[in-house]
Amino acid sequence: MLFIYIIGGLIGLVAILIGGIYLYSFVAHRPLRPKEEGFKYVHIDHDGSVRELYPDESEYLNQKYHGADGGRPYIKYNYDQKTPDGKISGFIPRRRVPKDIPIIKRDRGY
Repeated sequence: MLFIYIIGGLIGLVAILIGGIYLYSFVAHRPLRPKEEGFKYVHIDHDGSVRELYPDESEYLNQKYHGADGGRPYIKYNYDQKTPDGKISGFIPRRRVPKDIPIIKRDRGY
């Protein structure tokens, strides 16, 4: 009889652990903005502003890359995340940009 209680307790602990992991991943990976028109990714500039991609940047992100390709783009997961070289600028999924930060359309200026 004790064996059944031990097995039941272990199954309950595993269920709680799996549920906790699922709940954490749901909260940690939730979108920060509603679905919007435009390309899936945007760019964070060195000053922290967020802009739409230029055509050549979206073409660069649409290419297929091998996982070990050193030339593949670095995609940030959080707005505050630094790139490997310590900068805030970089590509990020549009829905991971906080909703209080506007996404602007900017020309290259040349």
